[in-house]
Amino acid sequence: MDTTEQKDLLEIRQFMYSFLSAVFLYPPQAEQVTMILQRQLFKEFPLDIADEQYQEALANLVRWTNENCASDLVNVTSSLNKDYTALFIGPGHLAAPPWESVYRTEERLTFGEPTLEVREWYQRCGLEFVHKNSEPDDHFGLELEFMSKLIASELEAWEEDDVIKAEGLAREQLAFLDEHLLRWAKEFTQDVQASAQTLYYQGLAQLAYSYLIWDSKQLRDGKNT
Repeated sequence: MDTTEQKDLLEIRQFMYSFLSAVFLYPPQAEQVTMILQRQLFKEFPLDIADEQYQEALANLVRWTNENCASDLVNVTSSLNKDYTALFIGPGHLAAPPWESVYRTEERLTFGEPTLEVREWYQRCGLEFVHKNSEPDDHFGLELEFMSKLIASELEAWEEDDVIKAEGLAREQLAFLDEHLLRWAKEFTQDVQASAQTLYYQGLAQLAYSYLIWDSKQLRDGKNT
């Protein structure tokens, strides 16, 4: 892979993590929904993967776009917010609690050992998030955001011709996927797919997991270096 292809792939990977982070971390806003619908984002998605689950997810998101592009924006946004709240915020029982500790501890509570492990990982890499006082560090969206920041740092290292640092950051990404995201993403995204009332969140959950599997393979095969 030449330098240009390498940079392009890193930029696409950073976009994917940044986009997926935003849609899971924040309730949908009218501006975001407008951008997705008007730009037909899922019809011209920047990453095409020859994976059945990924393609099915994109097809569902395109279908959602087609069904809603002429609909009233207020109603579309309200429907998505209702779904987001039921899935990830509450009150009451959450259909898909978005925290690693809930899936990886016997008590199924937030702020468990995985939360502390993730926090230490962020600090070791010199990254802290503005959400840390209001959201457990092991929120799915924050873990995706962390990956995006690691990729941004890797891009910067390559631009500075610091090969050792860049390759080290690529190893960090694979290790974080193996030790954290991929240890609970499958169960979490399956819960989202099973409980979401909109094709939007069903599709995003399927897209996220299939992308994480693809990305871990790229890193494992060394295709970003």
